[in-house]
Amino acid sequence: MSTKNRTPFRIIGVSVIFVIICLIYIVRMVNIRINADPKTENAGTYVREEKILAVRGEIYDRNGVKLVSNSYSYNFVFDYEAMSVDRRGRNLAILDAVDALIATGNEDKRADSSFPFDGSYPHYTYSKEALDTNSNIYYRLLKRIAGNELEDESQKNKQDLTAAYLEEFYKSNPEAFPKVSEIVDFYLDKYKLDIENEDGKRVYNNESIDKILRVIYDMEVNDFSPYTPYVLAKGVDMSFISYVKEKNITGSTFHITYKRVYNYPGYASHILGRTGRIYEEDWEYYNALGYEMNAIVGVDGCEYAFEEYLRGVDGVMLVTEDSNGNVIDRQIKTEAIAGKDVYLTIDINLQIAAEDGLRDNIEYVNMTYGSEAEAGAIVALDSNDGGVLAIASYPTYDLTTFSDDYNSLVSNSANPLNNRALQGLYAPGSTFKLGMVAAGIDSGAVKSGEEIYCSGAYAKYDKPKCWIHPDKHGYVDASGAIEVSCNCYFYELGDRMGIEVMNEYCNYLGFAQKTGIELYESVGNLAGPESTANWSVGETIRAAIGQSTNTFTPIQLAAYVSTLLEGERHSTHLLYQVREYGTGEIYASYEKNILPSYKFSDSVLNPIKDGMKSMVANTDNVARYMQGIPVTVGGKTGTAQLGGGIVDNGLFVCAAPYDNPDITICSVVEKAGGGSYSSRCAADLLKAYYHVN
Repeated sequence: MSTKNRTPFRIIGVSVIFVIICLIYIVRMVNIRINADPKTENAGTYVREEKILAVRGEIYDRNGVKLVSNSYSYNFVFDYEAMSVDRRGRNLAILDAVDALIATGNEDKRADSSFPFDGSYPHYTYSKEALDTNSNIYYRLLKRIAGNELEDESQKNKQDLTAAYLEEFYKSNPEAFPKVSEIVDFYLDKYKLDIENEDGKRVYNNESIDKILRVIYDMEVNDFSPYTPYVLAKGVDMSFISYVKEKNITGSTFHITYKRVYNYPGYASHILGRTGRIYEEDWEYYNALGYEMNAIVGVDGCEYAFEEYLRGVDGVMLVTEDSNGNVIDRQIKTEAIAGKDVYLTIDINLQIAAEDGLRDNIEYVNMTYGSEAEAGAIVALDSNDGGVLAIASYPTYDLTTFSDDYNSLVSNSANPLNNRALQGLYAPGSTFKLGMVAAGIDSGAVKSGEEIYCSGAYAKYDKPKCWIHPDKHGYVDASGAIEVSCNCYFYELGDRMGIEVMNEYCNYLGFAQKTGIELYESVGNLAGPESTANWSVGETIRAAIGQSTNTFTPIQLAAYVSTLLEGERHSTHLLYQVREYGTGEIYASYEKNILPSYKFSDSVLNPIKDGMKSMVANTDNVARYMQGIPVTVGGKTGTAQLGGGIVDNGLFVCAAPYDNPDITICSVVEKAGGGSYSSRCAADLLKAYYHVN
């Protein structure tokens, strides 16, 4: 093809490219217009939108006792659009604000600063944090160096220059790190801090430069923009607010904020949870629900689980200002909608009894029996619907000091952040035997009154011993086997049933299944061929006494006992009611949820209940702890062997009254040495439940 013939195609090609570029610019301009800050100008006045903070719902116990409330305060904020466009005017506003904090005694209310220098202008040196490569202040400094092109000349032409890149570069080239004077001089020039007036005198003295420089650096660090206001001070008092109003500092405003107040510090910390900013990895989820990027949400516990109720919806206020930044009118565009109050199933008095009792139990067994206990958990359920009355994990922490204590909590070998009641996995030991009796009698593997002989060692397989060995229990029936916890009885029971039958009933009872509670819970493991390689008959009989690879959570064990004795398997839950904020009007109530289960006949349950009653009455430690409780308690101890010379875990499950329970409890004390040693805290909880002094 000749050059002449190609020319029209070139013209067409260039025209198409030109049209595409024009379309791109048009779309871009429309997009900018659509997403621009909602601010209008009319006859020398400006109208901007200001957020009206919505109230977050509060958290109560089942009796209406307030557990988590809100405390409100005022933050002093600079609004980007409301500030003077003139650099000198902005500097003056910053200086006036800092001086106002000093004059009213609110200087200690300054928001956390990322300023990287010690000393005062012009005698700055890098702070210790600014040179610590693991600190946030260091990383933010790198971002400022990259963003303001303050890096070494050799790096300025690099593509994708980021703080992460500079971090690696400065490790290898520490001599290239900018000098303090280079950074300071850059900011002096950028923000016109070194200018002179008409008389040739400096506009700002050294003290003023220092005040302004600290603020503008933090403004940059916090991405001060039309979409991100800058918080200079938090929780200022009324004297400061009045001072600022009189001074009429351009661009300033006050945002009402709240923080969560925990009315029972140190209690229910694992359950209540915390609030905080949206995590980056969760932004897509919350964005789809209409949250703003800097919104406060529940990050764990009930705050997270019931976010949909607790969350309020912010309102919008239209603020009209004159050309000097004076507010001349305020109008509500959209009312804020308060979040709803959440009422939990827990009783705070029982919760306190559970936590104090668990701690005291651990201290007691260590002092009295020389145990090595340092951790444990206890759960109490309403047997009628699966509601959690109390749930405790030890060691615990205090939500009011969580941020200050975080590093020590994380490094604590006892792992106080772990909610052992929901996430701790324990071999159930002999507490498992209650379910095995039910399975054995119901399946026909053993008759209710049938006696099995215990010689102190089981005759089959590798002849495992009863815990009483070298002594023996002789002939025991189902009730007697529960009372004295005869291993040989349950070895024989497991051998007769086989693992398939055993696990069929275990599934009915909810073992190694989520209980339904609204918080995160571990699942655990049900021993058997499906979960354990090279399964053998020897493992089957070990599983029948709650060993092998059986591991369950305390809340599963409490739910299992409730399911066994009640004949219904309820979802465990913490939600009791949701009410309108401030009015108490019921918005929603929890509806009992019955899970697939199996109802045992009285002929199956009666020997189990009798055995549980006898076990409590005839076990010295347990009987002593339970004295004074006005109903008959049925229970079962469990000693879970850990092997390797480690002291055994102690477990205890109980129900009261034993024959028609209202409350079911499971307590676990790690390294207690025996099951009865973990029953003291359960007794304390029952005494609180029945108001025993």
